Formats: sequence, C-alpha cells, structure tokens
Amino acid sequence: PTWTTPPRILLVDDCILNRTITERRLTLLGCIVDAVKDGVGAISRIDKNDYDLIFMDIVMHRGDGISVTSLIRQFNHRIPIIAMTSASEPSDREIYLSS
Repeated sequence: PTWTTPPRILLVDDCILNRTITERRLTLLGCIVDAVKDGVGAISRIDKNDYDLIFMDIVMHRGDGISVTSLIRQFNHRIPIIAMTSASEPSDREIYLSS
C-alpha cells in the first residue's frame, strides 16, 4: 500500500520470534513499528509516542495484555488495539473486547 503518512504501530509481544516476524511484515507494508517485549515497555512507549494502532499479546510477563489494554483505555480511547493470542475461546474474546 501507498500511505500518505506511514502508520505508526506499537507491537507488544514477549515472544521474540513473533515480534520479529510481525515487525518485518509490517515494515514491508510501509509501517513504522516500535516493538517491545512486555506491558511495562508498552506503557513507557505510549507515554512518549502517538500510535495509529497497537498489536497486543495477551499472555506476557510484566504486564499482561488485558491489564495493559485497560490501563491504556483509562487515558486513550482512540488507539485501536488488536489482541494477538492463541487463546481464542468465546469467553476469552468477550474478556478482550470488554477491556
């Protein structure tokens, strides 16, 4: 795609393989990607940058995706947040959407 302004994306995942593959794919699409390994890093980056989209792993050490998403929503309702997880039961999805 051709962007007027490249989207700035925050990628939050504790698995280095997932981070590397996703970051490469997004970069090939012309996105600017900041990748961090946990929720603590995500909060730190959000305090310093404006993002167009966040990809959030759910199960992580140092700040799980649900808690971090809930914290982000306390001060920013604008950023779309997409959950990246293998936990995809209907009850899990309800929890993700509610946060």
